[in-house]
Amino acid sequence: MKMTIQLILAFLTPSVCVSGDCDVLHGKTSCITEDLLQMIIRVNRQSDIKQGSKQMIAFLAFVKGTPVLSNNGIKFEDVETNIGNHYNPTTGVFTAPISGLYVLSSMIMAYGDAKVEYQWRKNETVFSTGYTNHANGSSQSQTYVFELKKGDRVFLKHRTSNSQKLYGHRCSYFNGYLLK
Repeated sequence: MKMTIQLILAFLTPSVCVSGDCDVLHGKTSCITEDLLQMIIRVNRQSDIKQGSKQMIAFLAFVKGTPVLSNNGIKFEDVETNIGNHYNPTTGVFTAPISGLYVLSSMIMAYGDAKVEYQWRKNETVFSTGYTNHANGSSQSQTYVFELKKGDRVFLKHRTSNSQKLYGHRCSYFNGYLLK
């Protein structure tokens, strides 16, 4: 379709110039020529957006129920969005399919007045830690920009051997997307 529109516009543009509505030598263009140019630019932009969506990478997953954590990976099994299928709900791990900058976020809510201690892991290395307070429905959200290489893995892991309960039901989540 893009090629068809450009061919039609290519045939229309010379007829406008021949009719005297365009003074190319002095850098002036008629309204029709300017409109045609703007239409070509819009068609090209729309085509770029559609092609760029093929590279779209994004996910959003929630914790189901109220799992008891004990020094294990946190699984966000209720997947709402998983464009590209790079988030694995069985393991709770996001794997970067291409190198780039990724924005990853989480919201962790403790069940009742429990405290939840967790850490962000990039591959097997601790990237950051987090915790919720001893207060009813205490939560913490964090957002990071990661520079990931193809195959890098990011996940959240409970960080103590004490059993702690996490509140799910769409209150605790993990999400991310490719920024660039």
